[in-house]
Amino acid sequence: MDPLAPYRGHELDAEAYLKAIAGLAFDDVVWTEAFLSEMRDFLGPWQHNIRLPHGVHTAYWDRLYPPHQEIMRVVARELGGDFRGKKVLDLGCLDGYFAVECALQGAAVTAVDGKVKNLKKCEFVRSALGIEPSRLGLVLDDVMNVSREKYGGFDGVLVLGLLYHLANPFDFLARMAEICDGFVLIDTHVALADDIPRHSDGWRPELSPLTAFAHAGKSYPGRWFREFATGTPQVAKDLSVAASLTDDAAVWLLETSLVELLHDVGFDFVAKVSFPKSSET
Repeated sequence: MDPLAPYRGHELDAEAYLKAIAGLAFDDVVWTEAFLSEMRDFLGPWQHNIRLPHGVHTAYWDRLYPPHQEIMRVVARELGGDFRGKKVLDLGCLDGYFAVECALQGAAVTAVDGKVKNLKKCEFVRSALGIEPSRLGLVLDDVMNVSREKYGGFDGVLVLGLLYHLANPFDFLARMAEICDGFVLIDTHVALADDIPRHSDGWRPELSPLTAFAHAGKSYPGRWFREFATGTPQVAKDLSVAASLTDDAAVWLLETSLVELLHDVGFDFVAKVSFPKSSET
C-alpha cells in the first residue's frame, strides 16, 4: 500500500494538502527507510523528535530532546515507576512523543488533539512503531469537550504545551480535576506582572496589559496572548499545528493566579518542577 501515490508530483495548496492528510491511511504499509523519510517529510515540520525504525527520526536529529526526556522522568515517577495497567490521557498531543513513550512502556493511552495534521502524524508514528490501537487510542476532538462522562478517569493527565493556547483555561482545568484519578502534569507559559522581556532570540510574546479575569466569583490576574491576527482564515489556523484551534487570543495567567486556580478547581496539592537549562534544544 502506498498512501502517497496520489500526491507525488503534484503541487497542493493549503486546502488540498489538508484534505490529502485527512485521507491518509496507514493500514498494511511496509515501512522502508526511504518511505518513512518520505512520509515524515510530507507530514512535517515536526515539533517532537521521535525515533522511528531504520534510524529515521522525525526531527532529523539522532537524539531525543533532553526536556522531553526530563518530562518523561516526571511522568514515570508520578506513576510509581511502572506504566503497566495505568491509564494516561495526553491532551493536545501534537506529534505524539509523550503518548507514544507512555504506550511503549505499557500504559493504555488516549491521545486527543483538535488538529487533523497532528492526529495523522500520530497515526503515522503508531503504524511505523507497530503500536496496537488498543494501546494507543487517537481521538480528533477539541480538548474543551473532554469530560469524565465522555472519556472516563485517568491515572495521569498530560497537558503539555497546551494551556497557554486556550481562551478558557478556567473551565478546562475544572474538567481536568474531574477526570484526574492521580496527577495532572502541566507544561505551560505564564504571564509576568512586570514588563515582558524579550527572549534571547529577540522574540517577544504579544501580550495585553495586565487584566483581571473573572471566574466563579473570583479574579485571576493575567494577560491575553495574541494567537492569530483578526481575520486569519481557518485553513491557516488548521495548518498552524501548535496554536489555538479557532480562537484569536488565549489567556496567560500569572503563576500565582494559575496556582490559585488549580486549588480552586479541586487540586489539593500543586508543585512546581524546574529543569536545568540545556544547550541542546
